[in-house]
Amino acid sequence: MKIFYSIWLLGLTLLISSCSDFLEVDPIAAETESNFFDTPENAVYAVNACYDLIGMTEGPGPDDQWLTHNYEWFFGDLLSDDSEKGSTEADFTEIQDIIEWRTTSDNPIVVSLWIKCYDGIYRANNVLLQLENSELDEDLLNRLKGEASFIRGYFYFYLVKVFGGVPVFTTPVTPEQFGQIDRASYHETFEQVIADFTAAVDLLPEKSAYGSTDLGRATKGAARTFLARALMYQIGMDALGEATWQDVFDQTNAVISSNEYTLVSNYATIFEMEGENNSESIFELQMEVGSTGTAPGKTGTNSNQFQGNRMDWGWGFNNPTVNLFDAYEDNDPRLSCSLYGESIQGGVVHGVTQEFDLSQQMTPYLSRKAALEPGYRPSNSTSSPANIRKARYAEVLLMHAEASYHLGDETTAKTMLEAIRSRARTSTYAKGSIEGELSYVVTGFSGNLPEITSSGEDLLEDIYHERRIELAVEGFRYWDLVRTGNYFDVLDLKKATFTVSDGSTLRYENVDLRGNCLPKCIDGPNGNKVPLLPIPLSEVQDWGLQQNNGY
Repeated sequence: MKIFYSIWLLGLTLLISSCSDFLEVDPIAAETESNFFDTPENAVYAVNACYDLIGMTEGPGPDDQWLTHNYEWFFGDLLSDDSEKGSTEADFTEIQDIIEWRTTSDNPIVVSLWIKCYDGIYRANNVLLQLENSELDEDLLNRLKGEASFIRGYFYFYLVKVFGGVPVFTTPVTPEQFGQIDRASYHETFEQVIADFTAAVDLLPEKSAYGSTDLGRATKGAARTFLARALMYQIGMDALGEATWQDVFDQTNAVISSNEYTLVSNYATIFEMEGENNSESIFELQMEVGSTGTAPGKTGTNSNQFQGNRMDWGWGFNNPTVNLFDAYEDNDPRLSCSLYGESIQGGVVHGVTQEFDLSQQMTPYLSRKAALEPGYRPSNSTSSPANIRKARYAEVLLMHAEASYHLGDETTAKTMLEAIRSRARTSTYAKGSIEGELSYVVTGFSGNLPEITSSGEDLLEDIYHERRIELAVEGFRYWDLVRTGNYFDVLDLKKATFTVSDGSTLRYENVDLRGNCLPKCIDGPNGNKVPLLPIPLSEVQDWGLQQNNGY
């Protein structure tokens, strides 16, 4: 049974916002701000409300300001060489503005992301403040503090990756602070992320300590995984950062040694409905079909529908590129589990041959990881029940491989790669790759994916390659390119080779991708340039914040 990340409790909001001294009598048998969190059920509900913002996209936000769709793959996939915006050229052009590094500070995606993250931070801060004097059982109290710390770290991590240094609050914002708080530095914001995930590691239980009704809650393994990810990004992106590859190694090694997670035997099952909350799942947002497709009432997601085939069920965004297709080795079954199109298993998805119209998409491919069986597709006015995988064990092994390499242990690095590739060798094509069937079919994999025998720089490139293939269209590629100093080479590649969907015209022939992006960067370590998106104009004006370079 899943936990569902409920909206912020109206009753709690009223309780906290209606404190007044016009009555001088003690309430009788009533919940107040001071005792609300002494009740275990109330405290858990309040923490559940913090999770809600992680998956929230379209809908009325604070003060009924409309939040548009925003997903991590908007940045992690679409800013990279793995995907194009998709859909028609004229559809949601604000995404293309971001991709071409010519967006403005009133871009609704940028504004919505900022609001969502700070709403989540406020909720987490309020929970942490109220728990300080709670009389809850110590084990539950520590767990809830750990969950709230993890969620606050998640949002600050999202903000620092997209915007750089941001105002940092560790308690709820007070009226006196309005317009008086400046941005923390890039390094200071990264340090807050690391502090929050570190606190969560100390406070949270392992996955096995939770019951079946608590699927989806942050665990010690999730906190370690996100901490390792943040440390790895800091190494490549924060010029003042003190994180080391030994730090990354220690966190990933602790996850591996916990024996809480294993790779599932068949890669093809991971993103199907039956693959939810499997042995590889480290952090996974729990979704359920509801009666509305917009926040705050929705319990599902539009991410799958957003990426679906416009000729079938979807809006056609996040189209994997020919460049990503070409990156797969021969007979790698992960290709059919990550991309679909006419040239992949004949365009058959979940047993049905799809129709494709290249005027309705920007490349010949769509994301197979986002495809849903017809029986799980809600109407346009509702939302999808498909969980969103935010972290899985394969990523831990790949981070461990990269850390081992940098620590001079190529043997362990190759062992981690072999675990990933060995699973791929024995996996199947995507579910329903044959017309009229919904089975997992194995065929034609003889001799595929040889064992990695490289060393030195070639081994590092093999690790990067395996990350790209294993984690394709899961929102990692852009950040990997930035932290490894390869992003501007990819921008040059996109300009020189990426074409419109019919392959006849260079898509970026008249767009100066490098010239647009470079002025928006800050200096990272080792000569790396770290691009940032603009702080929303309203925040710059209301809080007197310094805008990012180039905007």
